[in-house]
Amino acid sequence: MKIKNLILLTSFFLLGSQVMNSQSKMSNLPVFDLSKEYPLKKMCLQDMADIEYVPLETTDDILLGGAAKLSAITNKYILIYELQLGDIFVFDRNTGKLYSHFNHKGQSGVEYSWIKNGTILDEKKEEIYVCSQYIQVYSLKGEYKRTLKINGFENDMKILNFDEESLLIYDDVFIEPGRENKTKKKPYRLVSKKDGSLFSVLGIHFPKRISNTIVQTEGKKWRTRVMYYSHNMYYGSDIIIADISSDTLYQLSATKGLIPLLTRKPSVYASDPPNIWTPFLTTDKFMLIGTFLLDFNAPEGRIPTFIYDFKTGEINKASIWDTEYETKSWRQGRWGGPNGTPAIAKNMAAELIQASSVIDAYKNKQLKGNGEKVAKNLQEDDNPVVRIFKFK
Repeated sequence: MKIKNLILLTSFFLLGSQVMNSQSKMSNLPVFDLSKEYPLKKMCLQDMADIEYVPLETTDDILLGGAAKLSAITNKYILIYELQLGDIFVFDRNTGKLYSHFNHKGQSGVEYSWIKNGTILDEKKEEIYVCSQYIQVYSLKGEYKRTLKINGFENDMKILNFDEESLLIYDDVFIEPGRENKTKKKPYRLVSKKDGSLFSVLGIHFPKRISNTIVQTEGKKWRTRVMYYSHNMYYGSDIIIADISSDTLYQLSATKGLIPLLTRKPSVYASDPPNIWTPFLTTDKFMLIGTFLLDFNAPEGRIPTFIYDFKTGEINKASIWDTEYETKSWRQGRWGGPNGTPAIAKNMAAELIQASSVIDAYKNKQLKGNGEKVAKNLQEDDNPVVRIFKFK
């Protein structure tokens, strides 16, 4: 079985390298022109997707803090973690009742100092991967199982679930003074879920890499400034790779390998500061993409969103109005953090909504789906509610 898996991995990564080096295939890709003024398309979120609410159980012992992150939604479970506090909650997907809660924050070899690089839920194996200094693997109830010796503190690593046997590791740019030469030209690799050993390196090579982090020095001391953006996001069991240093956006599939989806012009290297593109959401029908200048001196502003239609190839500037919560136009993912979008099935998305906001929307008769039924039983200080979108 190991030989078979290795052959499959090797074959599709060779395919990935061939795709990267094939200029003819790249030239046939649809092009997103970031310098073009695309027409505005106004849409209603509730027309695009069916809405489902899952209230999370609230008791004196089950209280989520303001930094709670929605990590994954599977057929059976909802996984939530708190980055600094170290709490991990597993809720029932259908009822919202607590299935398990554990916190193994500590300094021993079976604990984690804090959840630096998020969590991963493997429903089939009933395991949770806590990505901290190393990757600690626990059962759904929190029993320690094993440690994968992958140093997650060296850089802003991102770790994603790929298939039954492997995790995808993305190694960011080293920005620590004196260690810049450790930056990898091929930053994507697959490692074993069993022991962390290397399966293969993805055939994406960058002669030059751009960083979303800068170093500011004060005498002998230094600190970093970061502009967060969403990238390398789940698309069901596949992964959308939108690297900050790449002019091509890819879909990584365990069955089809590395597939280029979209290219851009001008190049990300054509301007200083560079103009970055970042994916917000991918469905079978469309992709939502944002763009912004990687300018650390510019004031923070709104990020324009574009919608790319896979069938027609049409690109429009998008304004998606959320009729349930009218505070701002909607886009998937929480801006301001590297782990803002959860793992979920294809053509679905999800987010946490504060109970007080759901109650206000209920009073204004704005809720869709089962929202009214859920809101009737909510209290202002209840745990957040999971809002799930099923795109049509």
